[in-house]
Amino acid sequence: MPNSTLLVLCGNAERREGFLGDLSHAGWQGILSASSMSEAAKMIRDAANVCMIVDAELEDIPGLKAVPILRNLCEQTKIIFTAPQNTIGLEAQVRALDVFYYYISSADRTELVAAVKDAIGPPTQGRTGRPPKILIVDDDPDFHHTIRTVLTPAGYSMVSAYSEREGLDMARREKPDIILLDIIMQTTTDGFEFCREAKRDPRIKHTPILGISAIEEKIGIRCPPDREPGLFPVDGYLRKPVTAEQLLSALRRLVPVER
Repeated sequence: MPNSTLLVLCGNAERREGFLGDLSHAGWQGILSASSMSEAAKMIRDAANVCMIVDAELEDIPGLKAVPILRNLCEQTKIIFTAPQNTIGLEAQVRALDVFYYYISSADRTELVAAVKDAIGPPTQGRTGRPPKILIVDDDPDFHHTIRTVLTPAGYSMVSAYSEREGLDMARREKPDIILLDIIMQTTTDGFEFCREAKRDPRIKHTPILGISAIEEKIGIRCPPDREPGLFPVDGYLRKPVTAEQLLSALRRLVPVER
């Protein structure tokens, strides 16, 4: 996933350095590390696209207790829980936390690298100076025009799709850095179906999706659809009409422009 934050949280210095070394060797750069939950909390505040490797042993509290706290701070984080050894009781507690992956650090380290790749995609080498590419999936041509007048001066490039199917095909072909996705297009469920198929496709499942919709007003639902990640697994959500400031703030959080 472009511009993801990768954090190693482990109270044992030797294991922490081992995790960092293996991930750096695999190609990830700018990896954050912390020995305590309180230290990690400061690092991930306002971060997006976070993958955290949380060890059972931290300096301040047990890793099991840290997981729900960290998830509350960063709801869409993917947590890989690690422990030096497994027990039946520990495994049951970890599984109950619904973590992304459970890794025993005495096992082959390639397993950890594979888990991180599955969580956020392989290491990226950067965009080599090119502007971030945004795929807009929305059936309203006026919305595409308005978005372009805001984002082009801000340093983004754009490609357009006007239906769920065209959007999926273009996402696979164009490999955008982020997708702006409407929900109600030809049907009231197109955006949901788009997300469901995108997250099953290894070619695009790590591409950030920013939902932008007026579905609450149009069909009268009370809660924003991103409150149900099983239904609408997006990395951010904005309610139409959206201001230029709101849109740029959300995009810069997910895919900042390199200056």
